[in-house]
Amino acid sequence: MKRRLRSLLGVSVDRRAARRATKLAVVVMCLVMVAQVALVSVVTAGTQPVESVEQVPAAPDAAKWEDAPTRDVSLSQQQMALPYGGGSVDEMTVQTVTNDTHVAFRLEWEDPTSDMNISEPGAYSDGVAVMMRGGSKPPITMGANGDPVNIWYWRAAWQNSGDEGGGDMYSYPHPDDETRPGTAAGNPMSQSDYEQNAQNYYAKGYGSLTHAPTQDVSANAERTDDGWEVVFVRERGADGEFDAAFEESDQMYLAFAVWNGSADEVNGQKSITLQYSVLDTENNELSAAENGGDGGATEVAEETGESVMWLARSATNWITALVLATVAAWLVSYWRLRR
Repeated sequence: MKRRLRSLLGVSVDRRAARRATKLAVVVMCLVMVAQVALVSVVTAGTQPVESVEQVPAAPDAAKWEDAPTRDVSLSQQQMALPYGGGSVDEMTVQTVTNDTHVAFRLEWEDPTSDMNISEPGAYSDGVAVMMRGGSKPPITMGANGDPVNIWYWRAAWQNSGDEGGGDMYSYPHPDDETRPGTAAGNPMSQSDYEQNAQNYYAKGYGSLTHAPTQDVSANAERTDDGWEVVFVRERGADGEFDAAFEESDQMYLAFAVWNGSADEVNGQKSITLQYSVLDTENNELSAAENGGDGGATEVAEETGESVMWLARSATNWITALVLATVAAWLVSYWRLRR
């Protein structure tokens, strides 16, 4: 029995051919690894041109967006400041167009539910925001003292505020302003309708969100079968103290956030990018994401966790390809080199 097993498994091996085949297999393995690294670099790095147009499109379904390059950014659960939460949306597609006077961002993401009605307790709106700062890279934690950021914010409820039973948070009966303190105080978040569908804010870290004196940002959205398409538009120049000035800064750092109302996402409970995309305002190019600014140990842990998750998803395919290529190279080489 043992002799028969040896005859089956112990096939005579040409040691010289085996050594040479092993060397060739190692070379193939190294080439495959280099190819994998190169492929990842092409997919995740580099720059994309920002489409230049005569007139910046305000509608998400405008034909001019068809020619604008796209970039996908990853979103993660917000876990840097209380209240933690979000994470229901994991990816967003970003497009940018510009001309001599205006700049526009088109953001698209999947969301199976349309949450526009906040007329009852416990109802939250879908939303999206762009955070930006020109010049130096700010902390990803909504800026910091000395590093303020400009935030453009859209809510589905604002765009739906003029519809019956839509986005008015005070849509149920009220006798007077005494039971509507937000409206009475002039709180910009408590308006009954929003003509521009967007708000312009400043921030110097979590918990410091401030309504900008100048509201020069407009937004328009379309509900698709899969989710939302939202366009922000503003003039390139700005007069506000902390407004992002696209004409004065060579680099504009961009980060994004999404709220899913049906997942009870509101305020700090949101899906966020942990890395900045960089807009070269002089050459009109949007580069790959960079790590956020100094946000402390929590930010580093979040970025590390995101990288580990991405590597884990990719590792299985990489290892399989590497093993198969190496084994195939050895077998073919040995077959050709054996005596």
